[in-house]
Amino acid sequence: MANTIANVLTGVATLAVRQPNDARAEWSTVEQYAGSRSVKLTKTGSGDAGSTHVELSGSALTDRAITMALWTAALDTNSFWHKSSAVVGNFAQMEFRFEDPDSDAWAEITDVDLQGITGSNTWLDQECADADLSGIGGVDEIGASFFDWGLAALNGQQAAIEVLTSGADCSNWILTRVRVELWETSPARTSYIDSIEIMGTVYTIEPGGTGPAISLSSPFVDLGYTEDGVTLTYNADESDIEVEEETVAIDRVITKESIEITCNMAEGSLANMGFAMAGSVVSGSILTVGSGVNKTMNLRLEGLNPAGYLRQMFFPKATATGSVGMPFKKGEKTVVPVTFQALKPAGEPAFTVVDNAA
Repeated sequence: MANTIANVLTGVATLAVRQPNDARAEWSTVEQYAGSRSVKLTKTGSGDAGSTHVELSGSALTDRAITMALWTAALDTNSFWHKSSAVVGNFAQMEFRFEDPDSDAWAEITDVDLQGITGSNTWLDQECADADLSGIGGVDEIGASFFDWGLAALNGQQAAIEVLTSGADCSNWILTRVRVELWETSPARTSYIDSIEIMGTVYTIEPGGTGPAISLSSPFVDLGYTEDGVTLTYNADESDIEVEEETVAIDRVITKESIEITCNMAEGSLANMGFAMAGSVVSGSILTVGSGVNKTMNLRLEGLNPAGYLRQMFFPKATATGSVGMPFKKGEKTVVPVTFQALKPAGEPAFTVVDNAA
């Protein structure tokens, strides 16, 4: 392989944590409708509501110049495939974000046709339709927010947004982002998502695709500034297979793997202290230690790949380990050191790195 300066990676990455580990978005090889992977969205039935999603965005989407007017006239050309837990609940909703090219105004229209249904443990195509119930929200041209979750028909929401934004013409607002998401906390449920169609173009949900940038997220908390960045360490213990007849090992097997993420957090918030101390419990403005609790969480390390596009590293299950020494000295920052070690979830990888190609 030739020396390639463009492949020399520089720059920082941001580390974010989800704890409690009650909402996850992760790549899965367990189920797929097309290709080799799908996105698995999970809610455990506890914690807070929030968007746990797969998102399509970037220039490959915005270059299509899909306006709100064009989208409204062809709603049935938007859909996604899903395979969901066989329980009664609010399942995946499809959110479309439009931005005004002439101001900072934006609007989100969310199709919630799968709310209150019984999930089916088979792959189904969920297509947007004119009469689908939906909610709207956003910010108008003067910076005032608007919101209406009265669940009106999808094909009437452009007109509704124009009323809420004091008559603004949003017909030329451009589609910049599409999410398929779980929002409500309960019940405990899982949805596998694949093959998202946007205005007649089907995007197979595979990591590293060349279409719109694909990113996954749940309600993470960014750890903020660090003292010296974030370090990812992978280690494999190996055992040689030797035989009497040979002086060199004839094979080598991995007997143990460990994945460690370390950083010195420059923001000494109570939340960060709670993440770093394995046995701590944070409730409001109080942190307590001594009950022997070992918290599981999921992590996302996000930065840029050598080509300058989004790189996301997912750790669906991890715990904090090691000592936490915080110096309190005059005129110096009190950094909070943290070490996370990944665990292996049942049926899923312990660690996944995904590069976007666009």
